Amino acid sequence: MNGRNQGGRGTGGGQGQGGGMGQGRGGGGRGRMGGPSAGGAVGICRCPQCGHTQPHERGVPCTQVKCPQCGTSMFRE
Repeated sequence: MNGRNQGGRGTGGGQGQGGGMGQGRGGGGRGRMGGPSAGGAVGICRCPQCGHTQPHERGVPCTQVKCPQCGTSMFRE
């Protein structure tokens, strides 16, 4: 050392460049639950009890829809 107290300070710049790979919202991706596009507007709701089917209504989960024939909660196909 040359007699000065450096105090532990370095002289590095510390300005690095990140080269990460982000996950964008591009087309062709898989849905949140791993399906082709995880729901969407197209599809049908099916009753597990009697087999009745009806078109899926956008914004309403099939599990909240009751079968009009037997009253059982439906599921998405």
